[in-house]
Amino acid sequence: MRHPLCHREEPVVRYGCSRLPGIAAPADRQRGIALVVVLWLVVLITVIGSSHARNARIETSLAFNHVGTAKARALAEAGINRAIMELFVSDTALHWPFDGTAHQIRLGSGSVNIEIRDASGLLDLNRAEPVQLGTVLDAAGAEEAMRQQLVDAILDWRDKDQLRRLHGAEDNDYRHAGLDWGARDGLFSSVDELRYVLGMTHELFERLAPYLTVHSSQRDVNLQYAPPWLTSVLTNREPETAEDLTDDPAESLTAGTTQPAGPFHITAWASSNSGARASVEVVLSVTQTGEQPYRVLSWREPARSRKMTAGLRDTNATQ
Repeated sequence: MRHPLCHREEPVVRYGCSRLPGIAAPADRQRGIALVVVLWLVVLITVIGSSHARNARIETSLAFNHVGTAKARALAEAGINRAIMELFVSDTALHWPFDGTAHQIRLGSGSVNIEIRDASGLLDLNRAEPVQLGTVLDAAGAEEAMRQQLVDAILDWRDKDQLRRLHGAEDNDYRHAGLDWGARDGLFSSVDELRYVLGMTHELFERLAPYLTVHSSQRDVNLQYAPPWLTSVLTNREPETAEDLTDDPAESLTAGTTQPAGPFHITAWASSNSGARASVEVVLSVTQTGEQPYRVLSWREPARSRKMTAGLRDTNATQ
């Protein structure tokens, strides 16, 4: 018989139930994985929420811009209609001048600058003489060789024959240049058609277009209604002011009456209170008939770029 104090049982190590150092229990591992998943879900929800908020801000901003642009466009059209009213004012002392003098009208939602110009104050592409075309091209920056080419190409474009001028261009020349069109062999239907004349560049066209028309049906320019730049080019005088350039009736390049007969170029530049801008350029003729008092010949949005006439007149119409 052994003494109880001397009897010791050896410990039995059960590896299946014991926890080894550095190894987490299954329950701990599951809690860790769940925490990681939750954190990733939080990050994902945050990204989605931020993206949604950003899209909402962009859509709100676009909607705001669309509203502002619509208001500016409505202002520009209102300016066009206001100018049309001036065409029917019989008293010359009361109606606006038709020389491109700009008038500003202030309304509740913004302001609009309006100008009316008789088409006779612009150079008609369909009637201008070669010398006039060359003079204007030279003043716009065309070099001599380019100027000769463009003058002849313009004349070849608007004549009805297939005979090529010395520096001009007919259908074969356009094909050799790799273009899909040829000379019209007819009158220009719009100023924009000048873009397609062989040799015309975008930069030169943008400088010339504001001073051209296809609606006056006159060979010469009536300086009484011409922009200062065009007047200075055709008279070879510095453009000090429009009044200084046109105060001598003998210098008018057009014969006959100086009374405005139209068609009329009307341009409106509008700006809403939110800063949105819009512009419209309209060419119309007065028909003086009850059913249709005027006829729209051209409608362009936006208007061509041209510096506003100095000495802007303010017609206060705030409502």
